[in-house]
Amino acid sequence: MMKSLCEGSVVIVCVLVASLSSAGGQRCNGGTNCIPLSDCTGLYTLLQKGNTPALTQLLRSLHCGFQDGNIPMICCPLEFLNGPQTTESSTAQTTELRMRDAARLLPNSRICGIQNNDRIVGGTQADIDEHPWMALIRYDKPVGSGFYCGGVLISARYVLTAGHCVKGSDLPPNWRLSQVRLGEWNTSSEVDCFHDDCSGPVQDIPVEEIIAQEGYQADDPNQHNDIALLRLAYNARFNDFVKPICLPLTNELKNSFFDGYDMEVAGWGKTETRTESDVKLKVRVPIVNINRCANVYERVSRQIDTTQICAGGVAGQDSCRGDSGGPLMGQAATANNWMVLGVVSYGPSPCGTQGWPGVYTRVGAYVDWILSKLRP
Repeated sequence: MMKSLCEGSVVIVCVLVASLSSAGGQRCNGGTNCIPLSDCTGLYTLLQKGNTPALTQLLRSLHCGFQDGNIPMICCPLEFLNGPQTTESSTAQTTELRMRDAARLLPNSRICGIQNNDRIVGGTQADIDEHPWMALIRYDKPVGSGFYCGGVLISARYVLTAGHCVKGSDLPPNWRLSQVRLGEWNTSSEVDCFHDDCSGPVQDIPVEEIIAQEGYQADDPNQHNDIALLRLAYNARFNDFVKPICLPLTNELKNSFFDGYDMEVAGWGKTETRTESDVKLKVRVPIVNINRCANVYERVSRQIDTTQICAGGVAGQDSCRGDSGGPLMGQAATANNWMVLGVVSYGPSPCGTQGWPGVYTRVGAYVDWILSKLRP
């Protein structure tokens, strides 16, 4: 059978199958069966149409061993068992499968969004082990360095932040984004302690890759697509003070605007009395209906769209400059897991102005983009 795979017009399949010899095997799950590649009719037909990196990656991810030593076996998805696929349907199915594989690179609900506890403007001091996914982003300058944006850890290797934190118009061209700090609480002390609770040393991890959303334009006054990922040079070490937050992965969560909910924002940003806080602060903010928010910002010729979400508008309570890139967070109704639902983008000046909510990039609108960028 291996010989027949390599004959005639299906040489491309042979080339792909040859790559499986180093791919290892896996057990099938999720309703799939380990069968010969040629019996997975829809996928086999799709592969004969030409090779792409995505198809190669898909085939390797489905590989589950060899039959009789040389017949390649794959975990054939149910949708590929019923014959040839149309170009449109096969592309959609391949994309969906790639997203599923990418989602496996994220921590599961037993790990993400869990904290041990049961100055943003108007904020209160966060507990030392509260919001362990918070990140500070360091920039190297011609003289010295400092933290000027925030972010949130979504896996051992990736931090989510704002697009304007990596290519914003206000970012000096001679600044270089260099590191992410995890496990911080009080930036003025080497070891953080509150009463008898002390955290371990912070984790300062170099940034290996900066990934801004392709549609983000630094000079766009509306700050659409204001989201980015930072790939760390190596995995963060999870502990009580460093943990990832969950992403809104279900369709319901991805499409929700969370009207009527109160959310939480945290960071070390500007407060009423100084440019930044040494200690991590938090504040609760109400979600503002997207249409109402759009009407407010229309007064200053800014357009709010469905990739954004608004919160705040209460006098003296807001995220602010220095909290850029930090998370707007909420807990799932059916669990205690925290999710990142927004990324701090922009807001009124001065911060905490009555009737003017802060604007956040709505993470649910970019979950598929985030998954498309993840790699081991």
